[in-house]
Order: sequence, then C-alpha cells, then structure tokens
Amino acid sequence: MKKISLSVFMALGFSSIVMAGGNIAPVAPAPVVSEPVDSWSGLYAGLQVGGVWGDADVDYDNTGSGFGIYRTYDLDVDGFSGGVYGGYNWLLDNDLLVGVEGEWNYVDADDSGPVTNTQGVFTKVEQNWDASLRLRAGMVMEDFMPYLTGGVAWGDFDVTVTDGSVSYSTSMTLTGWTIGAGVEKKLSEDLYTRIQYRYTDYGDDTERFYDNGETYLDGKLDYNAHMLTLGISYRF
Repeated sequence: MKKISLSVFMALGFSSIVMAGGNIAPVAPAPVVSEPVDSWSGLYAGLQVGGVWGDADVDYDNTGSGFGIYRTYDLDVDGFSGGVYGGYNWLLDNDLLVGVEGEWNYVDADDSGPVTNTQGVFTKVEQNWDASLRLRAGMVMEDFMPYLTGGVAWGDFDVTVTDGSVSYSTSMTLTGWTIGAGVEKKLSEDLYTRIQYRYTDYGDDTERFYDNGETYLDGKLDYNAHMLTLGISYRF
C-alpha cells in the first residue's frame, strides 16, 4: 500500500514540474524576415555641372559670288555646362537596372579660327545648349551602380564668319546621337550622386548666313563633343 501511494505521489509531482516549466519558458515565435527595400527604382530628378570639349568644322560655299569654297577646320569649342536631368528606373532580377533619362544643359563654349585661303577672315562657333533623351542600363552593387547610356541628342549653335567689317551669322540646331558611361552612388535612401561622361556626334547642317543687308553665303557646320558632368539627384 505504501509503494502504491509513493508511486502516485511521484507521478503527480513530475506532472506539476512539467506544467510549471511550460509556464516559465514558453516557446518563442519564429522571427519575421522582411524583404529588402528597393531604393533604386522609381522617379528621380537632379542638377549637374561640368565641362564641354567640342570639335567643329565649317565649310562655306560662296561660288555664286565667285569666291569658291572655303573651310575652317578643327575649332576647339570648350567651356562650361550646367543643367537638369531626370528619369525613371526599374530594378530587375540579378540587380540589373534599366531606365530612361532626359537632360538639358546650358552651355557656354566657343572658339574661333581663320578661314583657309583667305586673309583676315575668321569663323566663330558658339554652343548654347545641349539636350538628350537616352536609355540607361547598370548593375547595382550595394551602394554603387556603374552604367552605360545612349540615345538621341540635340545641340544649338551660333556660327559667325567675319571679313573685315562685314559679318555673316546664323543659328543652327543639330540632331545626332550620344553614348556614354557613368557611376552612381547612393548617399541615402533618397539622395544619389554621380559622375558621367558622354560623347555626342551632333551630325551636320547647312544654313544660309546673312549680313545686315541682302548679301549671304551658305555654310555647313559639322560638330562633335565630349561632356563630363557631376550630378546630384533625389528619388521620389
């Protein structure tokens, strides 16, 4: 009888210990793992400053006046640029980013040089602005993204030829293509900075140059340029 009572007592005591232990140390729920935030996709806009180094060739056709064809070669049109840019990015699988971007830059760049086979005749080329609409593709590497870019570009130019006291001038807007590369860095969830290089071939165009009267000549501008800019942008 004593053995039975002792067995029952031990069983009840063991059950109490198990129940008490369950109340003291409950099983913790599994932690919830959140997905990383994609801070590269979406709409953005920014400001940039930089430099422009251009090469201009100008041909003049004045055969109607008996002077023939003259040329001005290799004008080094260099100076300052500053403007705005903006676009939209999509971050794809494997950290590949694609996007579309537009930019517009004020340009203060010019150069002048002598016209061949003449005495005292000079050409001056000035670039006023640059614009482009491009695609971008890059690889996100944590806070950095190297990328390539390319698309269509436009440039606005003033061209003047001066012969003594007589000046002929015209304005041209050229359309061409551009290609480049850059590196972008994330400073915060919304703020990004970058350095970018673009080469642009604006093509060529022929316009009629007038002086203050009715005298004119025809001229063709062929222009390409290098542009290096430093920018900062905000993600919306």
